Amino acid sequence: MAYKFLESKISVSTNNAIRVAKNIKLKDLDNPKLRLESCGNLASKLAESDRIREELIFFQRDFPKKKVGAVLDGRDIGSVIFPDAKIKLFVTADLEVRAQRRQVDYEKMGQEYSLKDLTDKLKQRDKRDKNRKVSPLICMPDAIVFDNSEISFERLNKEIIEIVEKKYKSLNLDINIRKKSERPSLFKGDS
Repeated sequence: MAYKFLESKISVSTNNAIRVAKNIKLKDLDNPKLRLESCGNLASKLAESDRIREELIFFQRDFPKKKVGAVLDGRDIGSVIFPDAKIKLFVTADLEVRAQRRQVDYEKMGQEYSLKDLTDKLKQRDKRDKNRKVSPLICMPDAIVFDNSEISFERLNKEIIEIVEKKYKSLNLDINIRKKSERPSLFKGDS
């Protein structure tokens, strides 16, 4: 939603945000520009509005129905969007590590930010997201916490896939276990 605002240059308001939220399509999520710093920052600010969050929840809750299963990431996915999810993961990393990873990601997209600037922006966003009244960033008690400060995304993916497979088996759920070469990467970046 934030990217649609930035792309169209329409004024940011609650009413415009609700209009944009009602028109989000599944294909909009494939846009790599969603990971831009300006997008994440605006998304965090828009998420402070209960009216905007309420509209987005409809899309987010409907999303897995459009595919055979889904892995969703977001700051309120396990607490608000899918509080009854069978498997919840809370992936975190040290602030400095996240800033370094963001810097590399942004460089790949042609954006240049100092490490200090990114660290400050992430710290501000974390504070805003943890303290907002609507859908705050929290770790649910039933979530499995992963601190990936010192491991690669490849290793994180491998460990999470193993946990998901074990959890599905323990719950007697049906899972399509694919060969490692067929498995998608679970994470594209660090939020």
